[in-house]
Amino acid sequence: MTRFPNIYALKREPDAETVLYATAQEAGRGKTQEDCFLQFSDECFVVADGISNAENSAVAARFACETAVWAYKHIRQHRYYWLDKKLFMKRIFRTTNMAIWQKQKEHEYTGGLMTTLSVLIVGTKTLWLGNAGDTQAWIVQEGSLEKLTQDKDVFESVPKKILGKKRLGLYPDYVSSPFGAGDVLCMATDGVADYLTVSDIRTAAAAAGNTKDTLVYAANALVQAAAANGSTADKTAVVIKRIIQ
Repeated sequence: MTRFPNIYALKREPDAETVLYATAQEAGRGKTQEDCFLQFSDECFVVADGISNAENSAVAARFACETAVWAYKHIRQHRYYWLDKKLFMKRIFRTTNMAIWQKQKEHEYTGGLMTTLSVLIVGTKTLWLGNAGDTQAWIVQEGSLEKLTQDKDVFESVPKKILGKKRLGLYPDYVSSPFGAGDVLCMATDGVADYLTVSDIRTAAAAAGNTKDTLVYAANALVQAAAANGSTADKTAVVIKRIIQ
């Protein structure tokens, strides 16, 4: 006797989700590119912008990104920190800041190492963002745009929260947000963020699509919009999207 499967008992496999990202950079009129971007395993994204008022700004940004990614990979192995993302984020920033502070004791860096830093951790349905400096981040969900970072103080030439300025006492701004399929996160250093309109961000997010190529287009759109609006500084933009495969 032939038996047919009970179609009512079959369970539909959930759609697979993945995270795609793209970054775009453009050098400003300065002698060096002071922005840096690194990522690890599509789950940790790091942006740094060296403070141009200090020497070795490009070195500071690169070193901060490398140290923050290193700290993420090692600290996440401790369940205590993994279960408390705010404490986890503070530990990443503390480790990175201390490393930069110590590196200034080396002869070639006595002129100073200071940088901003943003660290984004992307989980299954949630994202966690730590920020010290003036890099900005926005999330677009079902057409709704929300700014995740604090507004920049336009009267400050150097952000209050930067790495390398002092040994202890650096506490990043921290925020968490749902991050589901179709959501788009945009991050940008001040050379982009200070020159974007809400329309620029919405347009880029809408163009992000569901492929690597369309995300690259969206990231470039943010950088190009900033340049068109008058930015001559170093520019870095990152676009991250969770998609259903």
